[in-house]
Amino acid sequence: MSESTIARMGPATMRLGVRKADGPPQDAMRSLAVSTRAMLEVIGLVTVVIWLTLASVPDLRGPVAQLGSGMWAALTDKVLASPADEDTDTSDADVPRIGQAVVLDPREANVAQYLARRYHVADDAVRVMVAAAQYAGNEHRVDPLLVLAVMAVESSMNPFAQSPVGATGLMQVMPGVHGGKFLDRSPEIGPLDPIANIRVGSEILADVIRRGGSVERGLQLYVGAGNLSDDGGYATRVLAELDRLKLAASGGVAAALAAGMRADTHAVSDAAESPNSVSAQLPSAPLARKAHAA
Repeated sequence: MSESTIARMGPATMRLGVRKADGPPQDAMRSLAVSTRAMLEVIGLVTVVIWLTLASVPDLRGPVAQLGSGMWAALTDKVLASPADEDTDTSDADVPRIGQAVVLDPREANVAQYLARRYHVADDAVRVMVAAAQYAGNEHRVDPLLVLAVMAVESSMNPFAQSPVGATGLMQVMPGVHGGKFLDRSPEIGPLDPIANIRVGSEILADVIRRGGSVERGLQLYVGAGNLSDDGGYATRVLAELDRLKLAASGGVAAALAAGMRADTHAVSDAAESPNSVSAQLPSAPLARKAHAA
């Protein structure tokens, strides 16, 4: 019984031995790994000796230190950078964000101060709007102060304003007409994002000015009065606000505020004299939101 068992196991054992012989011997792999490690240690030791030798020479210490720091910086940058970081689009890295602290130059800071006081909006929020208008104006090649003037007349700097015909947000963008421009948002939600609204509104404003051939004509198109003989004084109000913004930017914040108060007083007087006009039904013409199809 013992002999037959041995006889049956013999071929199997032999076959297993043949299969093991097909792959590389473990001893050879171990020897290769040990040799590679030893070679790397030798290379590292030689490198250290060379660096120490060079560094010991007074005239070479400065160049060696600069070279070493440069190599270290390049190595650490490469190691710390992930593939996702390399593929990330940084084209919008400088776009202002709500809740983000922004740094304004003195002219922009004056404009923000004027708008915050005139329209009773939190200073930090207005600073972001001013920075966003600056970015969008440069992006679409339209005067950032004109963008802010349109915002002021359209919504009184209220990012959640909505007109009776559905124009929404700071620049009163029509979601049904321009909702597709909010690429990452739905047409209903996108216009309520202040930064997105400013970018899309600035794009529309730049387009109508280009098509109209002038700022005045572009404003008429923006308010939806392109086919009408009268835009209800819309362009005049925007351009007047633009002048006040320029005055504030130059340092005349108090003078711009006083001019705004006078304009409001005149608007109320004009509305009182014409009780049947649209302006008479609004609290203050310069502060009213225009119901238009941008």
